Amino acid sequence: MPSLFKFKKQTDKNSIPQIRVQSQKSDIGLEFSIFSEENKQSYKLPLKLSITEMKQQKFLPLLEALEELWYEEILEEKGNSYILIYDNIYDLPEDIKILLGVPKEEILQFRLVHEGAIGTSRFNLLLEKNFGSWKNLHKTSQQFGPLIKLADQSEILLPKQQYDFEKMLHISPDPKDREKIFGYVANIIHEAKKLNIPIDDYLEKQQYLFIDQLELDVIKECNELKVVPKYASERDISDDILSEMSENAALYYSDSRGQKVFVNQQVYGSAKKIRNTPSIKDGNIPRFIENPESFLPDIENIDLSLFSERVKSLGIRVYKAQPFLHASEKERGWFELNAGFSAVDNEGEVKEVLQNETIQSLILDAKEKGEPYISWNGSWLKIPDDAEDFINNISQDNGAVNNGEMVDISKLPFILEIFENINRLEFNQPLLDLQERIEEWGITTKTPPNLFMAKLKPFQVEGFLWMKLLHFRKLGGLLADDMGLGKTVQVISLLAYLYEMNELTPTLIVAPKTLIDNWFKEIQKFAPTLVKSLYIHRGPQRSKNPDFIEKYGITLTTYQTLIKDQLVFAQIDWQSIICDEAQAIKNPSTSASKVIKALKSKFRLAMTGTPVENGLSEFWSIMDYVQPGILGSLNQFKQEFVHPIEKQSEEDAVNKLISKISFIYKRRTKNEELKGQLPDKHIITKPVKMGTIQQELYREVLSLVQNKMMDGLQAIQKLKALSAHPALINNDFLNLSIKDIPKLEMTLDIIENIRLSNEKVLIFTEFKKMQKILREEIRKKFNINPQIINGMTSRRMEIVDEFNNNPGFDVLILSPKAAGTGLTITSANHVIHYTRWWNPAVENQATDRVYRIGQEKQVYVYYPIITDQTGFTSNGTVEEIVHKILQEKQELASNVITTSKKINIEEEVFKHFNVK
Repeated sequence: MPSLFKFKKQTDKNSIPQIRVQSQKSDIGLEFSIFSEENKQSYKLPLKLSITEMKQQKFLPLLEALEELWYEEILEEKGNSYILIYDNIYDLPEDIKILLGVPKEEILQFRLVHEGAIGTSRFNLLLEKNFGSWKNLHKTSQQFGPLIKLADQSEILLPKQQYDFEKMLHISPDPKDREKIFGYVANIIHEAKKLNIPIDDYLEKQQYLFIDQLELDVIKECNELKVVPKYASERDISDDILSEMSENAALYYSDSRGQKVFVNQQVYGSAKKIRNTPSIKDGNIPRFIENPESFLPDIENIDLSLFSERVKSLGIRVYKAQPFLHASEKERGWFELNAGFSAVDNEGEVKEVLQNETIQSLILDAKEKGEPYISWNGSWLKIPDDAEDFINNISQDNGAVNNGEMVDISKLPFILEIFENINRLEFNQPLLDLQERIEEWGITTKTPPNLFMAKLKPFQVEGFLWMKLLHFRKLGGLLADDMGLGKTVQVISLLAYLYEMNELTPTLIVAPKTLIDNWFKEIQKFAPTLVKSLYIHRGPQRSKNPDFIEKYGITLTTYQTLIKDQLVFAQIDWQSIICDEAQAIKNPSTSASKVIKALKSKFRLAMTGTPVENGLSEFWSIMDYVQPGILGSLNQFKQEFVHPIEKQSEEDAVNKLISKISFIYKRRTKNEELKGQLPDKHIITKPVKMGTIQQELYREVLSLVQNKMMDGLQAIQKLKALSAHPALINNDFLNLSIKDIPKLEMTLDIIENIRLSNEKVLIFTEFKKMQKILREEIRKKFNINPQIINGMTSRRMEIVDEFNNNPGFDVLILSPKAAGTGLTITSANHVIHYTRWWNPAVENQATDRVYRIGQEKQVYVYYPIITDQTGFTSNGTVEEIVHKILQEKQELASNVITTSKKINIEEEVFKHFNVK
C-alpha cells in the first residue's frame, strides 16, 4: 500500500483540510472526485499529507483504497476525477469493494422475453429481472452498468456472467435487418441456455441453434497448402450440418423440421477472411509453418498452437540448417577439423548431419535466388543468412577442414579468422578454449572506457573481461551472478566498451516491463554518454520502422512488445542482444523464447540470478539462446544431466554440466565475492510463544485433522496463517489486542529498537490482510504510515524511490514475490520475515533487496518464530518445522543448478507434521 503521507510541520487542527470523496455512477464506471470540504479544491493522487493531517481525515480508509487502485493502475484519470471501469469491479478484494461502496453481489432471476415477431420493426428482446420479493426490476429499478438500485434505495451488484449477458443483449441490430437479426436472436438464445436463463415460449419454439466457434484446418493438395475454416459449436449440431455450412460458406441453415442454424456474424466474417486467404505454395510453405500469423488475417480466439500440430500431422517439418565447425583433438596439440550443416529442430535435436556437397550446392542455389529455405527429404531447411559465406570459407582454408588433414594448434587462430564473421556458428568445446587476437581488441584491459562513471569491484572487473572475450569470439554468455552483485552495472561497462570500439550499434536489451525505467536510470547514472543513443521502444507511438530503430546504439524493450513487433525486430542485424531476467525464455515453446532465439545477432547475453526455478529444462532453454548446440538437444540434455541431477547422486552430473559450460557461464555468490566488502549480515531468530486464543484455535485445527475432518496440507496452510494472526482465518479476531498476539507484539518491539537507531526496516509477508494489520499497528504505535508493495507497476517504483530518499526511520511492508526483481532498497538495513516463504531461494531474494552492493550498514535479518511451549504438538509448531527445514535447504538454494523441487518444502513440512 502506498504512503499517503510525509512528515510535515504540525499545524493547527482547525486549519487541517478535510478531504472528501464524492462518487457518482456514469455509463462506463464509478467516477470519484477528491476535494476539500472547505474550498472545493481538487486533489490529485497520490496524496501527500502529514501524519497530523491524516489523523483528522474522516474518509482515510477510502482515500487509501483509491490510492492503492491508482498505484495498481486500475483507476483511470479523467480530468479532475478518476474512473473505475465497471468490468474492473469484479477483480477487487472484498474489503476494497466495501470501502468504495460497491454493493453485495446477488444473483437475479433472469427471463428472456420478446416483443413483436422476429423480422418485424416491433421486434425486441427484453430481460425480465426479479430478485426475491422484488419483481419486475427492469421496470421498477435504476441501473448503471452492473449496479441496480431497488425501490427502497438499497443496491445490488449483478454477477459478472449476468452483466456480460445483459451487455451482449443491448448490442442489437436493426430489427428489420433480416440478414443480421435472426443470427443475433440465435446467438442470444444460445448464450441464455448456456447460463440456464429461461426463455419465453415463442423464443423456445424457434428451434434456433447457433454456431459461435471457428476452427482452422489445413489440407495438402499436390504441392500446396490450403487453410480452410471449420464451424464448431458446443450445442447439439450434427457434424454433417457443420461440414455442409462450412463448405458452402453459409450464414444460415434451415431444414424441413423447422430447425434453424445461424452463424455468429464475427465467426462468419472471420471464416470469409480465411476462405479468401490464398493457398500457400512452394517456398512460402516453410514461411507459413514458421509464422502462420503472417499469412492469416487478424482473427481473435484462434488457437494457432493446435493448428501447428495439424500442420505437423501432414508430415511437413521445418528445420534449421545450423552451421558448425568442430575440432577433434588428437595428440600433442594436433587437431582434426570438420565443418558443415546440421538439420536441427526447435528443441536443438540434430536430425541429420549434412556435410555432402549436394546440400551445399542446394544452399548456394537458393541463396542466389534469394530463397531462405530449401526442400529437403520432404521437409524444409531454413538457411542462415551467412550460409554462402560459410560454404565459401570452407573451401578457402587450404583443405584443412573436411579433408582429414591434421592441424597444429598454432594454426587454429588463422583458420578461425576465416569463420569469424559467421553468425551463430556452433563451435565444439576445444574451439571454445582458444584465444586469438585478444590484445588488439583490448580484451585483457581491466579498466572500462572513461565514459563509464563507476568503479567496478574486482569480481565485476572479472565479469567485464569475460563478456569482452565472449563478444570478441562471437560466443554467447549467461551471467548468473547472485542477486545484488550488480549484473546491470557489469553489462553497462560492456556497453561502454562496445561504444568506444564502434561495435554498439544496434544493440537490443529486452527486459520485463518493471525494469525498463531501472535500465534507463542505471545507464544515465553510469554511462550518461550512451543516453543520447538510447531508444525506449514501447507505447502506442513506438516506431515500426526498422531503419529508424537500427540507427540507435541501444534499443530497450519489453518481452511483450518484442513478441508484438517481432517482424520489425527480425529485419535488423543486431550487433548484440541482451536478455535481462532471462527466466522469461525458460520455456522453449513460448513466443518470447522462439522470437528472441530467431533474431539475428553477433553476440548474445542472458542475465538472471535464477536460471533454474522449476526444472533444469529451463536452464537448457536459456543456454540454447546463449550458445546453440552446447548442451545438445533437449532430449539429450535430459538423458545426460536432468535425470541424474534430479536423483540423489547428483554431484558428478552437476560438476560435469558446469565443466561443459564453464567458459560461457559466470556464476558468483555474495558469500564468495563480497565477503569483507559488504557489511556483516546478522541472522536473528526470535522464538515467541502463542497467545491464548492462538493456542485454542491451533488445538482446534489439530483436532479436525485427527478426526479426519480436515486435510493435512489444508491444515498446514491454516496453521501458517493462524500463527501470523487469527484474523487471517476469521475476521471476528480482527480487533484483538496486540497482547493477544505475542508475535505481533514482538515485531513492534523490534521496530521500536530500529526507530531508536533512526534506521529503516522492510517487513515481508505474503498475506495481504496481515500487511494491512501491520500497517495499522505501526501507524498507531509510531505515528507513521508505512507503505505496502504487493504488486509491481511503474507507479510502484515511485514508492521505492520515495522510501530510499526519505531520511531517518521508516517502514516498508512487502510481499516476497513482489520484491523478487528490480528493487534496490539499500536505504534499509533491517529485514523482518514476519511469515516465511517456503522456498529459501525466494526468501533470500527478498532479503537481497537490502543486502547488496550499495549497503553501507550492518544488516539484521529477523525471524520471529511461533514456538510450542506447552507440548501439544509432536514435532513443534508449523513455523518451527518450516524454520528448521529452510535452514537445512540454504546450501541447496545457493546452488543455481539445483532444481526447486529439492528446495520447495511444502511436502517435506507435511511429512514432519504429526499430531498426538
